[in-house]
Amino acid sequence: MEAAPSGVPQVEELVGSHGRVMMLGTLGLGIVLGSGPIPARSLQSPSQAPSSQAPSSQAPSSQAPSQLAGRDWQKFGPKEKEAYLAGFIAGAAAVHGSAGGMSTDTTPSKAIDAMRAAKELPFPYSVSVYASQIDDFYWWQNHLDIPIVDVMARTNLQLRSR
Repeated sequence: MEAAPSGVPQVEELVGSHGRVMMLGTLGLGIVLGSGPIPARSLQSPSQAPSSQAPSSQAPSSQAPSQLAGRDWQKFGPKEKEAYLAGFIAGAAAVHGSAGGMSTDTTPSKAIDAMRAAKELPFPYSVSVYASQIDDFYWWQNHLDIPIVDVMARTNLQLRSR
């Protein structure tokens, strides 16, 4: 069996990549389409979590993904920020592609590839570009209550107007 030419991805890379895109796309669609409230997961380690024997005085909180704001962003680690933004970007592209008259024969990935080739992606910059801009935006304490979705839209407009 011959080795794949340099620069050609192996099957394992493609399968892993496809699975990741599907997961992130699903997350993004949920965020963009406002899938409703989701329970907030605890950011505490199990050793820091309150004992199950003591009754909790706080009801579990739930928050719509579209209402996550600066304080939530600051709690995200680099992987969570990357996943949130990649999902948001993929979801926005999928929604934009379906609004553009995508047929039943066209898969979302093909529509996104066509938009990328035509330079028509709604959020055309890389995850790292958006992440650094959002980190800078939330550095200011008076910005912490602004939803991440609004900051993404604002950042995209600013980047595209340059």
